[in-house]
Amino acid sequence: MQNLIGKYFYGFQFTDIIGEGGMGIVYKARDLKLDRNVAIKVIQPNKSFSFRSIKKFRKEAKHQARLIHPNIVTVLELIELESSIGIVMEFVDGEDLGTILQKNKRLDFAKTKEILLQVLIGLDFAHSQGIIHRDIKPSNIIIRKDGVVKIADFGIAKSVEDFETMTTASNAVGTSYYISPEQFRGEKISHLSDIYSLGCTAYEMATGFPPFYYQTSSQVMYAHLNDIPAPIESWRKDYPIAFNNLIMKTLEKDLRFRPKSCQVIYDQLINITADNSFYNNVHSKNVITTGKNSFIYKLIKLILILLTLAISYLVIKNVKIHQDEKEKTNLSSPFSK
Repeated sequence: MQNLIGKYFYGFQFTDIIGEGGMGIVYKARDLKLDRNVAIKVIQPNKSFSFRSIKKFRKEAKHQARLIHPNIVTVLELIELESSIGIVMEFVDGEDLGTILQKNKRLDFAKTKEILLQVLIGLDFAHSQGIIHRDIKPSNIIIRKDGVVKIADFGIAKSVEDFETMTTASNAVGTSYYISPEQFRGEKISHLSDIYSLGCTAYEMATGFPPFYYQTSSQVMYAHLNDIPAPIESWRKDYPIAFNNLIMKTLEKDLRFRPKSCQVIYDQLINITADNSFYNNVHSKNVITTGKNSFIYKLIKLILILLTLAISYLVIKNVKIHQDEKEKTNLSSPFSK
């Protein structure tokens, strides 16, 4: 695909590259008609990309355009670019979560909670509109400079009403670290697949790596299908146990055991505080134990002091008695004179 920087299409001046992915390149552009910055994702042409694909993208763009929500990057329009297609979106001035995690490795609980709550709100809205994202991962979550969180890249999202079941695992869309078991199996997916992917993302926010962090996609796929991830508290003692339990539920292999909606997760997460972390629970127990030990220690110390005083008293009394007896003996002796 040719570099579009400096080019002009449909009133958009391409100025910079924001990022690149498997499906294409995201450009920063200037909307000369409305005098504003926008982001344009240009779909990468390949052997499977055809006029039929363009038609499907155009149809999906209509679905995405109805997702007008503060926590979702808004799709503005679709433009055709020579042999490709461009999705024009609002420009978000900030950093994606993937970049933030690369810099910081992992986040504290307060920040993780703040981001997840906003993602849950936006994702729940998309689900209420019958839209499944299918590619929730850190790089598709953008944190604006003012702290507002936006879900990006609904480019492979699918309307439930138009969904076509994927037939093979090789067709699974998304990044393998965050793909649900049903996507790997090529089964029909639902909003519960997004919940699983969000669980993988939350796990990485806490620990610094996805739940199944292997070098090959086949190893990752096997783990998603068969393995149970290590508990978050194995890596983060400062995270609430309730948070660990909630995220582990989102990572259930069986759809039936996952939280039924983003709203359900939100309602639980908003009530979780750092006060009930593994570390604080252990620390508070230690404080209680230390308090008990301190009381016992003081009691023993007091007893020892009393015993010491008693023994000292007896010793002094015994010495005095002995001295009195000695004086009496000396007075009665004929040699005392």
